[in-house]
Amino acid sequence: MLDEETVAPPDRLRLLILYLLYRDGLHPADVQKLLSHAQLPPQDSQILNNLEILGARTSRNLKDSRPPPNPLFPRKPPPPVGQEEFLISRYEPALQSLLEAHATSNVDATTFPYTKPPLDMGNEAAQPTATSLRAAKPTWARARTNVSTENRQRVIVFMAGGATYSESRACYDICKSTSREIFLVTSHMLTPSLFIRQVGDLSADKRRLGIPAEQPKPQAPKHLFEPDEQPKPPPQQQQPQRAQRPPEPPSQAMAGMNVNGRPNGGSQHPSPAAPQQANSSAKLTKDPDKKKRHHFGFGKKDKY
Repeated sequence: MLDEETVAPPDRLRLLILYLLYRDGLHPADVQKLLSHAQLPPQDSQILNNLEILGARTSRNLKDSRPPPNPLFPRKPPPPVGQEEFLISRYEPALQSLLEAHATSNVDATTFPYTKPPLDMGNEAAQPTATSLRAAKPTWARARTNVSTENRQRVIVFMAGGATYSESRACYDICKSTSREIFLVTSHMLTPSLFIRQVGDLSADKRRLGIPAEQPKPQAPKHLFEPDEQPKPPPQQQQPQRAQRPPEPPSQAMAGMNVNGRPNGGSQHPSPAAPQQANSSAKLTKDPDKKKRHHFGFGKKDKY
């Protein structure tokens, strides 16, 4: 089957795992030959070696031998003549044998110990205690069709590390055959590819796997702890500024000015600078016909 082209590489690896478990371990050199014959990468040998973590035996020498482990449940009798092919092709998980033994109260207490032993354990002939009719719930109002379903025993099965779909089918079959309510509880459902990938991750670094239980606790965003911004005050309405008028020219002051230095209509008492201005104006108003006479040290001119 390893040479057939129709068999996918993941299915070839599953065949090697089944053969390894059936032979209770192989020689390491034979494992490498089988991997190369199946044209599988060398990394798949780590998946085969990690089966030892789950309790399987993967490698042994040629002369090593050990007795096969005792089965958890007794072997079933051979099937009838007409159902041989059907029972051989149908795989029965160990959970189905466990539920069948639980239905007949034949579960080994040493292999599957009680977490809380029952009070009447070992006293099978315990007499039922008498109860008052007033304390009992009335049954006359119940529908006759619901009596059989309400009295069904409930069994809760918890599968640690994931459950397979064949185990869920076994719970459904036992629930139907024994008239019990069986609830299968698990973390997730396993598929062949998921199971092989998880087996390969058993030897990987946990920091690379990103396990949710080992991740830091999520924290709230920082912006939730920041104080709220205070509301800004509304902008005040500015009053419109009046247009500034240009300064008026000093027309009145210029009208009262005079070139002679005396303002028009001024007072009759001039300022101290007034005499100097008067003398300067007097010099300018002398008689031009009057000639200036110069005497150069001579006596008075004789009259003829």
